Amino acid sequence: SAWVYLLTNTFSWHITGTGKSNDMQIIFSQLAAISQMLLHPHFIFDGPNQPSFRQSKDRLCGIRPPLLEKHFQELLGVFGFSWHMAPGEAEAELAYFHSYGLVNAVVMPYNDALLFGAPSILQSVQPLSRTYGDVELYKVDALENSPSLERGDLLLIALMSGADYNMGLPGCTTDISHRVARYGFGRTLFQAAATNLFAEFMEFHAKWCRDLFDVLERDLHHHLGQGQYELARVIDKERTEFLDPAVLTTYLLPLTSWSDSGQPPVTEVTSRQPDLAALSTFCSRTMGW
Repeated sequence: SAWVYLLTNTFSWHITGTGKSNDMQIIFSQLAAISQMLLHPHFIFDGPNQPSFRQSKDRLCGIRPPLLEKHFQELLGVFGFSWHMAPGEAEAELAYFHSYGLVNAVVMPYNDALLFGAPSILQSVQPLSRTYGDVELYKVDALENSPSLERGDLLLIALMSGADYNMGLPGCTTDISHRVARYGFGRTLFQAAATNLFAEFMEFHAKWCRDLFDVLERDLHHHLGQGQYELARVIDKERTEFLDPAVLTTYLLPLTSWSDSGQPPVTEVTSRQPDLAALSTFCSRTMGW
């Protein structure tokens, strides 16, 4: 779905997928390049049950042009590539596909999948550039060693500085939240959320917020460089709800094909040769070639 949103932001929503813009030509070029690689790609689209509070900057009100998505999926079938629609977030579904060993890598233009537990991602430096020679690899085990960031730390940074599901704390930069993570708040939060019942977690959460307030004001171990009094004031005086348990749950227990003891729609990712006759018909009908 990342391609769909990138193209929607590049071209007018009203003409994407209609043949009046270059969106399908770009997708065609991407798929043609992938078809020459020694791999079996699998594409995942956002499903109907995404969190209602999603507010990602790359998505225009969460709306996907249906014609563009329909043509994209049709073209995938013509090229011989597999795809499916996730029940919720495509990023969460991709993370679980990787965690369960159904794919060897997740390729995305951003690193959201790490928050959902993906072991690694390949991030294209220039998304939709028709080449995949310039990519950056992010691995969880490498982050754990240097700069010593575990999943709980990444979640804390996202929750404090803002991500797809929350605006973060006003004035909290990623540098500040990274420094706060050195106090271990992200790791204890992750551990408590993963092991405690709701009532126990909320009791933990109250103390956790008090400790966070104290660290922001006093910076006892000098990880912050200076006291973050304004952030402390926002949490304490303005009673800003931090953090929202619903947002944390969305990251830790996202809706995927595995939810409610479900199974993924594919058990092995494979592909076949392109259907050249169907490809010719598609290009003539959709792009006027």
